[in-house]
Amino acid sequence: MNDITYEIPSYCRNILTLLEQYGYRAYVAGGAVRDLITGKIPHDYDVATSARPEDVISIARENDIRMIIETGIKHGTVTLISEGKPIEITTFRNDGTYSDSRHPDSVEFSDCIDDDVKRRDFTMNALYLGSDGKVKDKVGGIKDIHDRILRAVGDPERRFTEDALRIMRGLRFASVLDLQIETETAKAMFRCRDLLSDISAERIFREFSDIVCGQAASRIIRENIDILSVLLPEIKLMEGFDQKSEYHDLDLLEHTLKVLDNIPIDVSTGKRDVVLAYAALLHDIGKPESVRLEGNMKKHEEIGAKIASGFADRMKFPNELKKNVSCLVLYHDSFAEPTRQSVYRFMTEHDSDFIDLLAVLQRADIEAHSPIGRERIKQLEAIKEIRDGLISDKVPLSVKDLAVNGIDLIRLGFPQGPIIGSVLNDIFQEVVSGNLDNDCELIFTFIARKYL
Repeated sequence: MNDITYEIPSYCRNILTLLEQYGYRAYVAGGAVRDLITGKIPHDYDVATSARPEDVISIARENDIRMIIETGIKHGTVTLISEGKPIEITTFRNDGTYSDSRHPDSVEFSDCIDDDVKRRDFTMNALYLGSDGKVKDKVGGIKDIHDRILRAVGDPERRFTEDALRIMRGLRFASVLDLQIETETAKAMFRCRDLLSDISAERIFREFSDIVCGQAASRIIRENIDILSVLLPEIKLMEGFDQKSEYHDLDLLEHTLKVLDNIPIDVSTGKRDVVLAYAALLHDIGKPESVRLEGNMKKHEEIGAKIASGFADRMKFPNELKKNVSCLVLYHDSFAEPTRQSVYRFMTEHDSDFIDLLAVLQRADIEAHSPIGRERIKQLEAIKEIRDGLISDKVPLSVKDLAVNGIDLIRLGFPQGPIIGSVLNDIFQEVVSGNLDNDCELIFTFIARKYL
């Protein structure tokens, strides 16, 4: 039991009280209750009630409350605006069969909270908070939260057969909240894993992104690799793959998961950066295929970048995420020589945000190597020191950063046209090579000697 009384913000409590005044039962339901019990501040509040949608609409109109009635109304959901904030209000219900393994074919409204409890996915999401601040728990959700257990409500196989996306939701909760998946729930996830192929890539992407960014990502991926291989079969190929190198003392999967562990978690969000998380997961994904095609792993970066790009397409990555992840996979094993000229040239070829991400990934990768492989940390630190110095010196990183521009060249007598770009690029290459300082007078002297 949980005898704690929780505070509900006025904009939500007022809705609960209003529905109760009309003789209906109403509770805060779902994630907000879970967050309150775990000490987090909920981002939004959803309400479950015995009132039918038409009752909610009638009450709202009688009390001049603004409504947003969307397609959710056929499933019993009406959105009200209370004190400027939206609250979804859903009628207690029984769900019919799920012929598409995603949505109920029909919904039967109920006056009984017990019916609503039975349709929920996990016990920690089947808690109800009344206007008095007390939690109603009919499935042991509070204990599971305190024990850090993820458990399906009722028959787990039925829950996942009804909606296969619940498998990914469960893995996401376990990863983000660092939960252990209850044995029967885990077994049912495995048995129902093939149903994931029927779920849209966009929905899978949203859940999987949170899985790889979660604090327990490596453990959840390791323990559920046979489930996730339905979506990313290439991951399964990493399991037990011997990298055959003095620089690696782990098989490919364990090395990859250690790299993922080494990606820092943002204290404010409790998650990893999504670009870095995916790049860590996929950085060596090309090794098995490289060995198959080439007999060695020398081309694993190029092959891995193609596999990562294909994975991004299957998962419907946003274009920017696809580009950044694929590029990080391609360059993760590329290190500039720790010289000013080499580092400077690399800086001119890639934007600073990408270089920052690459540095984090490379450090995470190196630290996951065997002791002999970690010697490269010194090279990485030397590169960073040189780069910091170049940034401090405000070196030009593109033609537009030169001390002269196209107008200056026209004033010197160059005709308008392609020659302007050609000369500026020539000047820029001389500056990058260290043969010419980015100084107006020195550049004009160079131009006079070479072109005039």
